[in-house]
Amino acid sequence: MSNPHSPHAPDDPDVPSDGLERADVEAAKSAARHRHHPVVSTLGILSDVADQIPLGIVCASVMAGGLVADRPDVLHLGTRMMAAHVLANLVKRRIKNRVRRTRPEEIVGNRSYRFEAGETQGGHDTSFPSGHTAGAVAVAAILSRDKPDLALPALGMAALIAGVQIPRAKHYPIDVLAGIALGFASARVVDRVLPGTECHHTSQRTIMSDQATRSVSASFDTREAADRAIEHLVQQHGIDRTDVFAEAEGAENTVGTKHSGGDADKDGAMTDAPLAGTIKVSVDVPERHAQTVQENLGDMGGRNIAMR
Repeated sequence: MSNPHSPHAPDDPDVPSDGLERADVEAAKSAARHRHHPVVSTLGILSDVADQIPLGIVCASVMAGGLVADRPDVLHLGTRMMAAHVLANLVKRRIKNRVRRTRPEEIVGNRSYRFEAGETQGGHDTSFPSGHTAGAVAVAAILSRDKPDLALPALGMAALIAGVQIPRAKHYPIDVLAGIALGFASARVVDRVLPGTECHHTSQRTIMSDQATRSVSASFDTREAADRAIEHLVQQHGIDRTDVFAEAEGAENTVGTKHSGGDADKDGAMTDAPLAGTIKVSVDVPERHAQTVQENLGDMGGRNIAMR
């Protein structure tokens, strides 16, 4: 942090003449020359989605989507995203209230600079750390862990939000690095306190390998009914798909009586047998969950429910 009694650089009276802080300020000043470029201005506006209220709305929308679609996994994801966002914001705010650092736009315009402990006096001296970066990284980290397929776009967006804060003269590189660290740390804490779906599945597979398991089975009249039951077990109860099996119970037809394409003979008549067979769905679960799964298969229309 700057010391008013230390040697001063001639062009910026309040900035140390050398060291890491000086290099940090010079990097921010150099990047700030592009702050009025249309690309930087546009990306800067878009990056405001990571501000406190807009990012909270994004997280709440994911939660609402999970409720409306009856998707507990999506609701849980939105809850974890919101928790990481709130935690990162709380810590960021406590730091900003105790550390004064002039934003780059102030030093570029007024050659006024402070980086010291003390109560902030306005938005112009709350540069450290980058709140946009902390929130974006925290939410992206949670999203990438719960939805690995979205990891690249989520982390890429967070990187873009973090990076543009420097040329738009809102933050110094060290502010952004501190925001990145805070974001990942917040996501890590949420992982410990509120584990994600991937952690749940991994944990369940570990439990199943370490403890006695039971196989619960039920018969369904149609493939559609069997598929619904399987999706219910996966989405509502966190059963891993690799632990659910579906097969025809006998030799009867289980597909249907309507033909298509190459299934049709020359005169178009249907020659295969009418729908008659049933589908057997079986699930391997830890013994303590077997009763719940058995009841749920019955609620989904299963017959001849058995446990072994």
